[in-house]
Amino acid sequence: MSQDAAVAYLGFHEKANLGDDAIYDAVKSQLPGVVFTNVPRQAHEFVFPPAAALERLRRPSTLVMGGGTLIGVRYFRMLARIGLAVTKNNGKYAIGVGVQDPGYTGRGSGSGGSELTKWKPILAGFDSVSVRGPRSVELLDSIGISAQVTGDPALILPRPEVPVSDGLIGVNLGYGDDLWGHDPAGVAEQVAVAVRELAGRGHRFVGILMNPSDRKWVEVALRDVRADILLPANAEAATAEFGRCSAAIVCRLHAGILAALSDTPVVSLEYQPKCRDFALSIDDEGALIRTDQVTGAAVVDRVLGALADATTLRATKRAAVDRLRVQLHSEYGALRRQLGIAAD
Repeated sequence: MSQDAAVAYLGFHEKANLGDDAIYDAVKSQLPGVVFTNVPRQAHEFVFPPAAALERLRRPSTLVMGGGTLIGVRYFRMLARIGLAVTKNNGKYAIGVGVQDPGYTGRGSGSGGSELTKWKPILAGFDSVSVRGPRSVELLDSIGISAQVTGDPALILPRPEVPVSDGLIGVNLGYGDDLWGHDPAGVAEQVAVAVRELAGRGHRFVGILMNPSDRKWVEVALRDVRADILLPANAEAATAEFGRCSAAIVCRLHAGILAALSDTPVVSLEYQPKCRDFALSIDDEGALIRTDQVTGAAVVDRVLGALADATTLRATKRAAVDRLRVQLHSEYGALRRQLGIAAD
C-alpha cells in the first residue's frame, strides 16, 4: 500500500445519527490502513480545525463522498468544493450517494431552484459516481451525468447472526429536518393506533432508535404497550436488533437499510423521497406508505401482510441486497486500486 494513502471524507457522521455513522463504518471497512480526514462540515470545524487534521489535509489525498443525500443539496455543494480544493484533484469518488429530489419541498431540503444543475460541473470531473437508487439515477441523468445504482454503502456491512424472535415487531420513528405532510406528531399517533391493534393480536414490540432525538416519537407510538426502547451503540448493534424482529415499522432511512441487511420485512414510512429511492433499489416499493397518507389501519394491514409473506420477502430482500453488495465491492475495489491498496 502507498504510504501516502489518504482520504478526505465528506459525510455527516459522528453527529449522533446511526445512519451516517453506518455509512462511515462501511467505507472505512473497505479501505483498511487508509488515513481518513473529515472535510469540515460545521462552522467551528472551519475556524478551529485540529492541528493533526490540518496536517493531514496538506497531504495528497482522494476525495470520497460517502452515502447520504448529498448531491443536490446547496450546503453539501459548498463542502464538496472545499473537498476538491484540499485534495487538489488527486482522485474524486462518489459511491452510493443519494440525490435530493427537487420535487420534495421540505423546510430544510436545500434543493430549491436550479440547485441540482449546479452540481453538473462538479460531478463531471469525478472518477466515479454511483448512487443509492433508481430515482437518483434519473435525477442525475436529467443534468447529463451518468451513474449506476450500487445501493447505500451501509449494505456492505456484515450481516447479523441472530435468531428471529417470533411475534416481535421493531418500531423506529424519526424525521430529520422535515417530512411529507409536515406532521410528525400525527404520524406517531397513527403508529400508536397500529401498535394497539397489533398488541391485541398478541404481538410484542421493541423501539429501536437511530438518533437520540427520535425517542419522543417512539414513546408516543409505544405508549400503550410495555416495550423497551433501545439506542444501539453502533450500526452493527442496530442491525442485530432489527435482525431479532419478525417485522419492523421503520421511518428513518437507515433503519430500513439496516433492516434490509438483516432480511427483516418492513413497513417503511416514507418521510422523504430518499426512502423510496432506497426501496426501489431492493425491489421493495410495496413496503412504502408516505407519511402524509399513513393511517393506523394501513400500517396494520401491511405488517400482517409482511408477516404472512415473510419467507418470500426475506429471500427476495437477501437476493436484492446481495446484488448491490457485489456492485459496492466492485466500486470500492476500483478505489482501493487508485489508492494503491492490494486486493484482499
